[in-house]
Amino acid sequence: MRAYIRIVDAISRIASYIAAFLLVPLMLITAYEVFMRYIVERPTIWSWDLNIQIFAAVIMLGGADTLRRKGHVVMDVMVQNLAPKKRAILDLCTYSIFFFGVVVLLWGGWDQALISIKAKETMPTVWAPPYYTMKTLIPLGALLVLAQGVAECFRNLLLLSQPVEGS
Repeated sequence: MRAYIRIVDAISRIASYIAAFLLVPLMLITAYEVFMRYIVERPTIWSWDLNIQIFAAVIMLGGADTLRRKGHVVMDVMVQNLAPKKRAILDLCTYSIFFFGVVVLLWGGWDQALISIKAKETMPTVWAPPYYTMKTLIPLGALLVLAQGVAECFRNLLLLSQPVEGS
């Protein structure tokens, strides 16, 4: 279990670094479009489409590391004062809902990506870049989040298997 946790944590970190580096071209493209639109008065036909695709990559690649860092939305008021082992039990109970949602996203995302790839789908815009590249990121991101979810369950099980302090 520990080896799986280390490997998945490393993959999640690498994916989040890629997502972080993608923010640079996202910012540069946005700045370029603002300059072209408001200063030069000649907006581009491609910047919005490319920004959407880059932002989708940032979101899908960053989700697993956000889970690892416990950065997703939780009801802190309910869990902030729980002992670590009680929090681990609660987390293990709620992960069934989490896994259901992620598996649905993985399954549906995979189907949509395959349909998009087969149809060579493009975005419905003037520039019309490929849509399937972005749609392929959905099952990839869901797979990363699923793997990290399993690692988090393993982490909670390891915490629960530790002897109680003072015994």
